[in-house]
Amino acid sequence: MRLLARTHVLPASLALASIALVGVLVPAASAGPRAEGDSSYLLTTTPPSSPPSTTGTWDPCYQGPPSSPPSGTTFLATPTQTSNTMPTSVPTTPRPPLPGENFALSGVARSSSNLTAHYLPSKVNDGNTGTAANCNYAWVSANRGLDNIEWVSVTWPITRSVSHVVVHNTLGLETRDFDIQLLNENGRVWDTVATYNNNTATVVKSWFGARNTRGVRILVKVGTTASPTIARVNEIQAFAY
Repeated sequence: MRLLARTHVLPASLALASIALVGVLVPAASAGPRAEGDSSYLLTTTPPSSPPSTTGTWDPCYQGPPSSPPSGTTFLATPTQTSNTMPTSVPTTPRPPLPGENFALSGVARSSSNLTAHYLPSKVNDGNTGTAANCNYAWVSANRGLDNIEWVSVTWPITRSVSHVVVHNTLGLETRDFDIQLLNENGRVWDTVATYNNNTATVVKSWFGARNTRGVRILVKVGTTASPTIARVNEIQAFAY
């Protein structure tokens, strides 16, 4: 009877040893993503000791997104477009301006031309005063020659008293010769309130006698020193004081 009991124990021990041996020879699969049409789990691979080199940066200021981005490529965010439509209803009695209120933020931006569909005039009153050169910050005109004076303007629906305008240029590509103009109360003529020649300042702060207006315009006569036929402005601000 003791010999018969031993014959039953031996096969069970061999079975356990076989399972352990199979566990050593066959790698365990991780719960990774599945290939299309494959019901089995894909094995994960050990990451390389050094990451692959990047293949470049896609810039929406110059080109559209690639159909299949290459591995390791970094991307800039596509700039958000703002509406260029005037408000449908305008209050008959304007409220007093808030302290430090920038009237340009409530306006609509327009321009004589754009370098591309990404360097839009809406950049000059989006509230971002960054001075970088890319299309996330700057309006840039087309390259049409010195005979075509370029401009960018912001108009708002309510007449405001303005005596202080700030122009934010592109760092290293400052607008050289330009006029700051305010829209006349008749709504048809732009009056020059300040003129700058050979400017090198990135931020130009201009004060003048207060005028009632619904808009401000930067009339660029000479662009940058490096590219005199191209105008660029990053932000326009208009204040009561």
